[in-house]
Amino acid sequence: MLTMRNAFVIWSGLLLGLLLATGSGHANEVEFDRHVVHYTVVNTTFLSPDVARAYNIRRSSSRALVNIVILKREGNGVESVPGSVSGHAVNLNRQLRNLSFRQVRDGDAYYHLAEVRVRPGEVLDFNLRVSAAGDDEIMPVSFRQSFYRH
Repeated sequence: MLTMRNAFVIWSGLLLGLLLATGSGHANEVEFDRHVVHYTVVNTTFLSPDVARAYNIRRSSSRALVNIVILKREGNGVESVPGSVSGHAVNLNRQLRNLSFRQVRDGDAYYHLAEVRVRPGEVLDFNLRVSAAGDDEIMPVSFRQSFYRH
Protein backbone atom coordinates (compact mmCIF):
# COMPACT_ATOMS: atom_id res chain seq x y z
CA MET A 1 0.00 0.00 0.00
CA LEU A 2 1.34 3.39 -0.95
CA THR A 3 1.69 5.95 1.79
CA MET A 4 0.80 9.58 1.02
CA ARG A 5 4.48 10.52 1.00
CA ASN A 6 5.43 7.61 -1.30
CA ALA A 7 2.57 8.35 -3.70
CA PHE A 8 3.49 12.03 -3.77
CA VAL A 9 7.16 11.21 -4.33
CA ILE A 10 6.32 8.75 -7.15
CA TRP A 11 3.88 11.15 -8.88
CA SER A 12 6.15 14.18 -8.38
CA GLY A 13 9.21 12.20 -9.44
CA LEU A 14 7.47 11.10 -12.61
CA LEU A 15 6.37 14.61 -13.49
CA LEU A 16 9.57 16.34 -12.41
CA GLY A 17 11.64 13.81 -14.34
CA LEU A 18 9.59 14.55 -17.42
CA LEU A 19 9.90 18.28 -16.84
CA LEU A 20 13.65 18.18 -16.50
CA ALA A 21 14.04 15.91 -19.49
CA THR A 22 11.86 17.96 -21.79
CA GLY A 23 11.92 21.52 -20.46
CA SER A 24 8.20 21.65 -21.40
CA GLY A 25 6.60 21.63 -18.01
CA HIS A 26 6.29 23.72 -14.95
CA ALA A 27 6.39 22.76 -11.27
CA ASN A 28 6.08 25.12 -8.35
CA GLU A 29 4.40 25.88 -5.05
CA VAL A 30 2.67 28.72 -3.26
CA GLU A 31 2.83 29.01 0.53
CA PHE A 32 -0.04 30.20 2.69
CA ASP A 33 -0.44 30.42 6.48
CA ARG A 34 -1.69 26.88 7.09
CA HIS A 35 -1.17 25.29 3.67
CA VAL A 36 1.20 24.83 0.77
CA VAL A 37 -0.25 24.41 -2.73
CA HIS A 38 1.88 22.51 -5.27
CA TYR A 39 1.04 22.90 -8.94
CA THR A 40 2.37 21.12 -11.98
CA VAL A 41 1.45 21.43 -15.66
CA VAL A 42 2.67 18.90 -18.22
CA ASN A 43 1.66 17.86 -21.73
CA THR A 44 -0.32 14.63 -21.47
CA THR A 45 1.89 12.88 -24.04
CA PHE A 46 4.62 12.83 -21.38
CA LEU A 47 2.51 10.49 -19.24
CA SER A 48 2.96 6.80 -19.80
CA PRO A 49 -0.07 5.00 -21.24
CA ASP A 50 -0.43 3.11 -17.93
CA VAL A 51 -0.49 6.29 -15.83
CA ALA A 52 -2.91 7.99 -18.25
CA ARG A 53 -5.21 4.97 -18.17
CA ALA A 54 -5.07 4.70 -14.35
CA TYR A 55 -6.13 8.34 -13.94
CA ASN A 56 -8.47 8.45 -16.96
CA ILE A 57 -6.39 11.09 -18.74
CA ARG A 58 -6.48 11.50 -22.52
CA ARG A 59 -2.98 11.51 -24.02
CA SER A 60 -2.63 14.05 -26.84
CA SER A 61 -0.11 16.63 -27.99
CA SER A 62 -2.95 19.18 -27.82
CA ARG A 63 -3.76 18.53 -24.14
CA ALA A 64 -2.03 19.45 -20.91
CA LEU A 65 -2.65 18.14 -17.41
CA VAL A 66 -2.88 20.53 -14.47
CA ASN A 67 -2.13 18.80 -11.15
CA ILE A 68 -2.79 20.57 -7.84
CA VAL A 69 -1.83 19.15 -4.44
CA ILE A 70 -3.00 20.82 -1.23
CA LEU A 71 -0.71 20.22 1.74
CA LYS A 72 -1.62 21.16 5.30
CA ARG A 73 1.15 22.11 7.71
CA GLU A 74 1.24 19.64 10.60
CA GLY A 75 3.95 20.15 13.22
CA ASN A 76 7.28 20.02 11.35
CA GLY A 77 5.80 18.42 8.23
CA VAL A 78 2.90 18.56 5.82
CA GLU A 79 0.12 16.16 4.87
CA SER A 80 -1.97 15.95 1.72
CA VAL A 81 -5.57 16.99 2.32
CA PRO A 82 -8.75 16.91 0.23
CA GLY A 83 -10.24 20.13 -1.01
CA SER A 84 -11.57 21.88 -4.07
CA VAL A 85 -9.99 23.70 -6.96
CA SER A 86 -11.69 25.88 -9.54
CA GLY A 87 -10.40 28.31 -12.10
CA HIS A 88 -9.58 29.08 -15.66
CA ALA A 89 -6.75 29.66 -18.11
CA VAL A 90 -6.49 32.56 -20.54
CA ASN A 91 -4.19 32.75 -23.57
CA LEU A 92 -2.50 35.93 -24.82
CA ASN A 93 -5.46 36.54 -27.18
CA ARG A 94 -7.68 36.65 -24.06
CA GLN A 95 -9.45 33.40 -24.98
CA LEU A 96 -10.84 31.87 -21.79
CA ARG A 97 -10.70 28.15 -20.97
CA ASN A 98 -12.61 27.04 -17.90
CA LEU A 99 -10.95 24.23 -15.97
CA SER A 100 -12.90 21.36 -14.49
CA PHE A 101 -10.93 19.78 -11.64
CA ARG A 102 -11.61 16.35 -10.22
CA GLN A 103 -10.17 15.05 -7.00
CA VAL A 104 -8.28 11.76 -7.14
CA ARG A 105 -7.20 9.86 -4.05
CA ASP A 106 -4.19 7.58 -4.21
CA GLY A 107 -3.49 6.08 -0.79
CA ASP A 108 -3.12 9.04 1.57
CA ALA A 109 -2.50 11.52 -1.26
CA TYR A 110 -5.11 13.76 -2.89
CA TYR A 111 -4.60 15.17 -6.39
CA HIS A 112 -6.82 17.70 -8.15
CA LEU A 113 -6.56 17.13 -11.90
CA ALA A 114 -7.81 19.10 -14.89
CA GLU A 115 -7.07 18.82 -18.58
CA VAL A 116 -6.83 21.81 -20.89
CA ARG A 117 -6.46 22.12 -24.66
CA VAL A 118 -3.17 23.72 -25.75
CA ARG A 119 -1.39 24.62 -28.97
CA PRO A 120 2.38 24.57 -29.58
CA GLY A 121 3.88 27.95 -28.75
CA GLU A 122 0.84 28.98 -26.73
CA VAL A 123 1.14 30.82 -23.41
CA LEU A 124 -1.58 30.38 -20.80
CA ASP A 125 -2.18 32.38 -17.64
CA PHE A 126 -3.76 30.17 -14.98
CA ASN A 127 -5.95 31.67 -12.25
CA LEU A 128 -7.10 29.22 -9.61
CA ARG A 129 -9.05 29.30 -6.35
CA VAL A 130 -7.96 26.55 -3.99
CA SER A 131 -9.51 25.59 -0.66
CA ALA A 132 -8.81 22.76 1.74
CA ALA A 133 -11.75 20.73 3.04
CA GLY A 134 -13.01 22.10 6.35
CA ASP A 135 -11.12 25.39 5.96
CA ASP A 136 -12.67 28.73 4.95
CA GLU A 137 -9.43 30.13 3.50
CA ILE A 138 -9.54 30.67 -0.27
CA MET A 139 -6.00 30.39 -1.64
CA PRO A 140 -5.50 32.20 -4.95
CA VAL A 141 -2.88 30.59 -7.19
CA SER A 142 -1.82 32.28 -10.44
CA PHE A 143 0.96 31.36 -12.83
CA ARG A 144 1.96 31.48 -16.48
CA GLN A 145 2.87 28.43 -18.56
CA SER A 146 4.33 28.25 -22.07
CA PHE A 147 3.78 25.16 -24.20
CA TYR A 148 6.46 24.15 -26.67
CA ARG A 149 6.43 21.90 -29.71
CA HIS A 150 7.92 18.51 -28.88
